[in-house]
Amino acid sequence: MKKTGLRKRFRYWLELHMAKGTSSMVKLLLAVVLFMAAVVTLLVVVFGQQEEGKSVLALFWDNLRAAMSTTFPASDSGSVGHIILYTLLGLTGIVFTGMLIGIFSTSMRGKLLALQTENPELLEEGHVVVLGFRPGEYALLRQLVNAAGGKKRTIAVVEKLERVEMEQTIRTNVKIPKNIRLVAINASPEIAAELSCCAIGDAGTVIIYTREAGRTVKAYLAVNALLKKEKRKPKIVTAVDADASDFPDDLLPRQEVSLLHTGSVVARIIAHAATQPGIFEAFLDIIDFEGYEFYFEGMPELIGMPFWKALLSVNNAVAVGLYREGRVLLNPPPDAVITHGDLLAVFEEKPGDAKLEDRGKVKRPAREPLPPAPPIPEVVIFGLNASAATVIRELPDRIGRIRLAGITPADFDEYLSGEAHASPALVPDYRSTDGEETLAELVENAAHLIVLSDRKKGEEAADTGTLMQIMRLRNLKKRRGLGFTITAEMRCENNRKLISESGAEDIVVASDLSSMMLAQVAEDPRRLSLFNELLDEKGCEIYLKPAAEFGVAGERMPVRELRSRVYAYGYIPLGIRTKDAAFRVLDDDVPLLLEPGDCLVLLGEE
Repeated sequence: MKKTGLRKRFRYWLELHMAKGTSSMVKLLLAVVLFMAAVVTLLVVVFGQQEEGKSVLALFWDNLRAAMSTTFPASDSGSVGHIILYTLLGLTGIVFTGMLIGIFSTSMRGKLLALQTENPELLEEGHVVVLGFRPGEYALLRQLVNAAGGKKRTIAVVEKLERVEMEQTIRTNVKIPKNIRLVAINASPEIAAELSCCAIGDAGTVIIYTREAGRTVKAYLAVNALLKKEKRKPKIVTAVDADASDFPDDLLPRQEVSLLHTGSVVARIIAHAATQPGIFEAFLDIIDFEGYEFYFEGMPELIGMPFWKALLSVNNAVAVGLYREGRVLLNPPPDAVITHGDLLAVFEEKPGDAKLEDRGKVKRPAREPLPPAPPIPEVVIFGLNASAATVIRELPDRIGRIRLAGITPADFDEYLSGEAHASPALVPDYRSTDGEETLAELVENAAHLIVLSDRKKGEEAADTGTLMQIMRLRNLKKRRGLGFTITAEMRCENNRKLISESGAEDIVVASDLSSMMLAQVAEDPRRLSLFNELLDEKGCEIYLKPAAEFGVAGERMPVRELRSRVYAYGYIPLGIRTKDAAFRVLDDDVPLLLEPGDCLVLLGEE
């Protein structure tokens, strides 16, 4: 060691002991007090100030107690030397007591802070682990809370954010009832070691909602690494924004992972909402946990019965299809016979509600053709992104022209180079949309407008651009008396609340849609097949059609009769969207009167 002064050596020695923590500091303080008590005892004995008959050990104890109690001698307690010694001892006691209180106060504050900030180790079984959280997006958590009903459930939310701040943010925006235990975990969803406190092996469901493809893959690999030695395997539900999966094709079935392609889902909903205003809200009503949901019922009494008869014979629920060999067949052909092993896919309030009535009462309705839908002269799409091709493919064939506005030739080549020949109705327009006159020319002949999100920007910047475009189009529509509808894609849930909707608009929020569908699949993975079928570009889809098209507006009738009359056109009615935008399910026990402005929420093929 270098030659240094005594003061520096003492300071260095003291710093080393202080750095060892609370116990080392307390030991050092006790040593100082004991030393001072010993020195005072020695001096009292040497100078003959010791009381007669009191042992040295007793004297030492009295001196130590005097130091601990920080007492000072009275003016008449002895000689000047005695008063000085015991005053020094009292001062030592004050320093000792003050420092000891400070040390313990700091230590307790640190312990309390650690209890708030350090991650607890979950002891539950069957809990839900949500990997990924963004402030401002709460639809998934609301749905998980609603799905629990009155049952006890633990929901662990994992993200690299401060625990206290994350939990307070969630509780401010999501009503957490007493039966729900919410646990915020400050950990990276992509690092297996940080997820060890989440008891992944004992979880009932793991939802990977990191949103970004790279993070999603890493989070899945982290979960898979933790599950290698576990006997129990939780349900794993995840979503990717891209149309194509980043997971190997054979990995998902082997690991029982339910994967939702939210990019494709959002694109198809946008396409349907563009020509059917209100369909997005109707779809959210259908997949919301408040009210009716999709279930799968084993009903042996239906075996051998054609689907049409089951549809018209089931009460307290709406039969929508069959679950057969791991796949959902929505609105199958009327003569499809229900066989052993089939489950009936139903839309009902709670499991077991579906009841079979007297099958002899129903008659097969004769097929009726719907009048052809009127042609749509023009649809204008503002902006392009990776979902644009899917949106265009999903639009109805009766559109005369699809104009692409506010784009560049590079945008067209990047996103739609393969669609130009397949969709001759596409008309790219490379003019700037900043000027009002140009904007008016673009939309004056359009029946519907679609505003796609700029995914090359961050979510907030992209949503700001979308909000500005909606306001410009609204003002133009009002000033010039135009009749187009607006369908806009938004990325964040909270940004949608900044702009009120009119009856001719749908603001499609990707996070809302994917969150609600993830929650549904987390409750029952079989629903993934149902949603894939529902949102496939071929097959059955959700439609919103005026009741007047089926000749049932303005007439009071039993729900069973309504179901039969609508099924004659090939559609299964799930509910009603009234003219004031409220969604109602079909109650078999209440006669129904549809107003002229009401629409039916239907399942079928156009």
